[in-house]
Amino acid sequence: MSADDRYSQSADGMTVYIGILPAEMIREHRVIHQGREGITTREQHLIVTVVDEESGQRIEDAEVAARIRHEGHAGTYRSLEPMSIADTITYGNFFSFPEEGGYHLQLRIKRSGEPTTEMEFHHRHVLE
Repeated sequence: MSADDRYSQSADGMTVYIGILPAEMIREHRVIHQGREGITTREQHLIVTVVDEESGQRIEDAEVAARIRHEGHAGTYRSLEPMSIADTITYGNFFSFPEEGGYHLQLRIKRSGEPTTEMEFHHRHVLE
């Protein structure tokens, strides 16, 4: 994961890393989310890794949701599903990035017995 502060943030004892990949890359690696049949060329896959700052261990029991907004168009929060990759858990789901430009990615992370942590990332999307 990138050390670039656009793609990582720390709050409430956690460091959160995000990654955005073309949806086709995920399908090729056979990571399938429930209920997903087809993938469009405008879809990207958001991956979120949550790490405990003190121990450095991944947090694998959180509930994570994300909302993608683009130039005044507010999306709704969608759950990110736990994904087992290389014996670790990350969270992910597909989102549409229909236009080039700036996007706001808002995350809500809920851990048992802890208040919900909210974070916002900024991403500039370029169509290829």
